[in-house]
Amino acid sequence: MPTRFDFDSNRSVARLDLSPAHSGIFTPGIEAVEITEGQLLRFNELARSLNEGMPALTADQMAGVARRVLRTAATGGQSPFIASRMRRAAEMRALTAESGWTSPQETARRIRDLIAYLDDPNDLIRDDIPVIGRLDDALLVDIAMDTLRDEVEDYAEFRRYRFSEAARRGIPMEELDLDRPRWQVEREDELRLEHQLRRVRGSDYSAGAAERVFRVC
Repeated sequence: MPTRFDFDSNRSVARLDLSPAHSGIFTPGIEAVEITEGQLLRFNELARSLNEGMPALTADQMAGVARRVLRTAATGGQSPFIASRMRRAAEMRALTAESGWTSPQETARRIRDLIAYLDDPNDLIRDDIPVIGRLDDALLVDIAMDTLRDEVEDYAEFRRYRFSEAARRGIPMEELDLDRPRWQVEREDELRLEHQLRRVRGSDYSAGAAERVFRVC
């Protein structure tokens, strides 16, 4: 059954009807969500700045995603999609707060703009709405991951390396003098060593090979 939208051109507001008759599930506190066209425009502009290939979402598409989230979360009360993307957002926050980690300028700009939106109480969907209050935030994180995944995963690897290195030296992780450039150098050294060891392990050190090279006449 299609979702009904009531557009008031004077107020420029889209009413996303999420009543049980349309969403297929009853969620206390959710009958409808109102978003302004200006909020939707801002959302889409940010989405494109995070990922240039992202087409604009319509209010109809946003309501469809909201309905799916409500159905998925019907039994557990929490959306796995939203929860997983908010964990990714937490990783980005940690990345920006890390004194030893400096991101490339454009990457840093994307993360900064994304976090500013997540912290804005006047975003597309109010955060205090049950279940779907963070849906717009999660969608932007998901959109941004196409361009930020390598950065987030590199930072996670940096943290793992720093933790293991501090444990090896027997010192607190905070006392370890390690930043991104130094970590990159040490990682490259490790990769070269690993490549060399693979070559050695793959070499033929059998008796036959030794006889061919060191034949006794």
